[in-house]
Amino acid sequence: MNSKFIVDTAERAAKTFVQAYLGAWVVAGSDFNALTDMANVKIGVVAVAASIAMAMGLKNVGSNKDSGSVL
Repeated sequence: MNSKFIVDTAERAAKTFVQAYLGAWVVAGSDFNALTDMANVKIGVVAVAASIAMAMGLKNVGSNKDSGSVL
C-alpha cells in the first residue's frame, strides 16, 4: 500500500460516512433530535467499514492498480 492509496481510501471513506449519516438522518425525520441520534452514527460507521473493505479488496483490480476503484 502506498500513500496515494491510503489517502484515496480515507477520502472515499469520509465521503461515504457523510452520505450514509445524512441518509439515515433524512429517514429518521430530518429534525435536530434525529441529527444527534447515535443510530445514524452507527450506520455511517458501518458504511465506512464497507468502503474500506471494498477498497482493500479492489486494490489490484481494474486499469488503475494503485487505487481502490474498479474504474
